Amino acid sequence: MTSLDVQGAFDAAWWPSIIQGLKDSGCPRNLYNLSKGYFNQIIAVMSTNSVSIVRNVTKGIPQESCCGPGLWNLFYNSLLKLELTSHSKAIAFSEDLIILATGELVVEAENYINLEMRKISDWAQNNKLKFNENKSNAYVSQEKKGNKEMEIYLNNKTLKQVNSTKYLEIIFDSKMTFTDHVKYVGEKCTKLIFSLSKSAKVTWGLKHEALKTIYT
Repeated sequence: MTSLDVQGAFDAAWWPSIIQGLKDSGCPRNLYNLSKGYFNQIIAVMSTNSVSIVRNVTKGIPQESCCGPGLWNLFYNSLLKLELTSHSKAIAFSEDLIILATGELVVEAENYINLEMRKISDWAQNNKLKFNENKSNAYVSQEKKGNKEMEIYLNNKTLKQVNSTKYLEIIFDSKMTFTDHVKYVGEKCTKLIFSLSKSAKVTWGLKHEALKTIYT
């Protein structure tokens, strides 16, 4: 499994790709024209003393907005539609992307994943997006004994291989025991309990309704 980090996240969404995504999805003409108008003739200006620099803006969607997640999905959809091998699968939640590959041998899975990484790198280049190889990593789950360092490449650099990785707040370890995840959740709960105990006093502190909400 490779976990890929998008450099700039939502700020990296290229508008022409979003417009193309709207067209490919059969978006109604009125909404298509509205969106196209939104992504049109936007500039960024930086002024300092007597110098003013103007640049055309062609990337970025507002985070925490109503339309932001939908526009990002339109942008990312073409990546998820890439034709991967039958041994591989791409999964994404928002900008969090993982690529899975399986093989009878580790070297076989390594070849499959590198094949998919080349396709994804080409997609990123065509859509003006960059995956950060320094924040991305590779993770191996092996059913048989024996460890092998895998050479997974992104942007012509070898990804760091890790013994465990977190995806959507779930920690996967190499043996799939989820021991690290249970420990992680336990530590989070312990911190919450300490915070709750500080607020639950007889004569002062949070009201019962608030404490019950936190406890639940």
